[in-house]
Amino acid sequence: MLRLLAAMLVLASASALAQYPDRPIRIVNPFAAGGSGDIVTRIVTQKIAENTGKTFVLEARTGAAGRIGYEAGVRSPGDGYTLVLTDTTYTMMPALYGSLPWHTPGALVPVVNLATSPFLVIVRSDLKAATLRDLIAMAKANPGKLNYGSAGTGSINHVTTELFKREAGIDIVHIPYKGMSDAVTGLVSGSVDMLMIGILPISSHLSSGKATALAIAAPARSAGVPNVPTTDEAGLTGYRGGNWFGWTAPAGTPTEAVDWLVREVTKALSAPDVRERLLAQGVVPSGLARDDFAKILRDDAARWTTVMRDAGIKAE
Repeated sequence: MLRLLAAMLVLASASALAQYPDRPIRIVNPFAAGGSGDIVTRIVTQKIAENTGKTFVLEARTGAAGRIGYEAGVRSPGDGYTLVLTDTTYTMMPALYGSLPWHTPGALVPVVNLATSPFLVIVRSDLKAATLRDLIAMAKANPGKLNYGSAGTGSINHVTTELFKREAGIDIVHIPYKGMSDAVTGLVSGSVDMLMIGILPISSHLSSGKATALAIAAPARSAGVPNVPTTDEAGLTGYRGGNWFGWTAPAGTPTEAVDWLVREVTKALSAPDVRERLLAQGVVPSGLARDDFAKILRDDAARWTTVMRDAGIKAE
């Protein structure tokens, strides 16, 4: 009788997965709507919805530099119906907090890496810094007078700007926000001097002239902003900064669900309209799945732990 019951449960589970997904898939966003990861995810899920008719729901769970959203994902059932929009900040959590209410390795399993986004060095349009050299010279002449915004203490924007400060030899003040959309508002309104940010969330303000891009922290220029020099060209040789965006899932998520997601993301990222839309805004499609994504998670955790330790960055 017990064997029969077990067999029936296995068959029922297999049947349910064969129909996966049969209800909306929730994607937890640890940061405010309007950021690069949010935009990339919406572009990808829109294409998957067109291809399959399936529904995705993005849910913003902001605060604590992403910790609230990541923890919500970790504590969700691993049934294939909860994903977490994950970026580099997840690999910074152990260094930022020291201890966490979950066991970080394996708490969220890698599903697929969607895209990468190099950062721009952005200043408000009236700062009177026409080049990166101008900005660095201004900061050196006025230590502690300029400021920069970020998505919060320990966010990728915070950590990469601290690395920028160290390599440029300057002292500028950190203003943490709850998300980069708020930080962008601060820049446009004049209360923030500088941002280290991806092209997507700032592109409209670059076009309108409300923000100025001084450099892109990458080894090559971007199709999204072809006239913006690299940091090497602009005088800060070797400095790199950027982010990646992917989906992870709670431990225990069925392999069949992960396979379906990887397959559909790969199709979406291969679509010419999606690729053109992402590349035009400076985002490079990736599509790296499970094992390759897992290596990114491990390597970045080691890298950023060293950077954050050297910069003395800890949760406030």
